[in-house]
Amino acid sequence: MKKGVILLGGHIQGLNIVRIYGKKGIPVILIDRDEFNLAKHSKYCKKFYKSSDFLQLFLDFELQDRYRGWFIIPTSDLQVKILSQNRERLNSHFIVSTDKWSVVEKCYNKIETYKIAKRLSIPIPWTLFPKDKEELSNSTIEYPCIIKPAVMHIFYSKFKKKVFVCRDRDELLANYSLATQVIPKSEIIVQEIIEGDSHNQYSACFYYNRDRSYIHIVARRKRQHPVDFGNATTFAQTVQIPELKDDAEKILKEIEYSGLCEVEFKYDAKDNRYKLLEINPRTWKWHSISQKAQTPFLISIYEKMVNSRDIIVDSYKESYFKHLLLDTIMLILNRKYRETSTTPTKDMTQYAVWDREDITPAIWELIYFPYNLIKR
Repeated sequence: MKKGVILLGGHIQGLNIVRIYGKKGIPVILIDRDEFNLAKHSKYCKKFYKSSDFLQLFLDFELQDRYRGWFIIPTSDLQVKILSQNRERLNSHFIVSTDKWSVVEKCYNKIETYKIAKRLSIPIPWTLFPKDKEELSNSTIEYPCIIKPAVMHIFYSKFKKKVFVCRDRDELLANYSLATQVIPKSEIIVQEIIEGDSHNQYSACFYYNRDRSYIHIVARRKRQHPVDFGNATTFAQTVQIPELKDDAEKILKEIEYSGLCEVEFKYDAKDNRYKLLEINPRTWKWHSISQKAQTPFLISIYEKMVNSRDIIVDSYKESYFKHLLLDTIMLILNRKYRETSTTPTKDMTQYAVWDREDITPAIWELIYFPYNLIKR
């Protein structure tokens, strides 16, 4: 069998990885700890394994001499960490898409990211890394502000939110105490809130290879859920802002990054600058916009790492991403979103789930909707 892809995680991000490779004739198997996922319902998914310990499953594959030379792709931060830290061992049988841990850690831990950005004079929001509650209490801070973790997955799994919003000193100290019950003090970040909603959210996305980008795209993440500090983009559109590409490439080159990544920014109207928020060293939810933008991120990294073949594309077309179900709900619930909504043509829009050539996942999205509403 042709060397295929082993995908970790089967929600919307994973569904479109399955489709993009499947339509190119590259076989994909899926591993997910959750039975309720969309990607397993795609006609392009060759096999689904339910497992909460994918490292053990990989060991079983090795012992059975299965999937030798197949390409492993993660869809979550925790998966990235585990793959990166076990990369050398796994590469004896598979091909791991994530970079080595000494590089990935600089993206995975936002404190490290911000320190590098400061050194490179890349703008970031006002940020404090308090060593303890006493230092926090004695610091001069403008309110409202946020507390957020340097490493997201543990914090989010506990609180089901990305940040704590703090409106005054008492709330800041109370939220700090709450956060330290779950994550170490050394991973707590206090940061200003940049004014503006998701209309000011941008991403520069890449397949980057040590010192240059092979594929890139810059987009405005215009609508998201939740509205403030969202964890799911529901509508995105490509834009041309060279400054974002340049700043993103500057930090990726500094850390000698290799792989797929999303570099997030927010526009600050106070000083007319784009502030770096974080680097996600993996694919992102709306990566399937690449099909309309003609930016073959996934195919390029597969060909490079599996077949030693370079695919380089320096431009991208105007295009849009829309999560039809969730974006419709956000438009109904949020008046501002309705007032500023755009209606791009269908031939320029990549839908998150709907695909007339692969209809079944869209049906299952409706069936799973109550479950995902509670869980996510």
